Amino acid sequence: MAEFNDRETRSVIPGMPVRCTECEGQLKYRGLGQYVCTDCGNIEMDDYGKVRYYLEKHPGANQRDVSIATGVPAARIRQLLLDERIEITAASGLFLNCEMCGKAIRSGVRCPECEQKYQNKLEQERRANKAKNPISGHAAIGPKGPGEMRFLK
Repeated sequence: MAEFNDRETRSVIPGMPVRCTECEGQLKYRGLGQYVCTDCGNIEMDDYGKVRYYLEKHPGANQRDVSIATGVPAARIRQLLLDERIEITAASGLFLNCEMCGKAIRSGVRCPECEQKYQNKLEQERRANKAKNPISGHAAIGPKGPGEMRFLK
């Protein structure tokens, strides 16, 4: 078994496999939470892949059951819901609440109406900032002030 330094084996994404459990080979992302070993062909799954696969086989399962069956922490499953990678089924009777208006939603943090309002607000702020400082990039802030030019040697 080969030894690897901490930097090489450290997972960038929580729950993401780093090395093959069969041969310690490198993994290549295949899609939908699956990774294939470049040496032996073994398939590994990240947290999303495990949850997705379990929900395909057990539609309507609750968070607790999914967590126990997959070994994925409940907090990570909740994050997948907030990131809109999975959603709560309508038949379950359970919902998340929109952070702006409190309306019941099945995934994410805002309902579609509040998401649109939020995006409009961000766009207005971006336009207002651009109107205040029309020059952007390296010349935006110099030693003499915003937008002023200077000479180098």
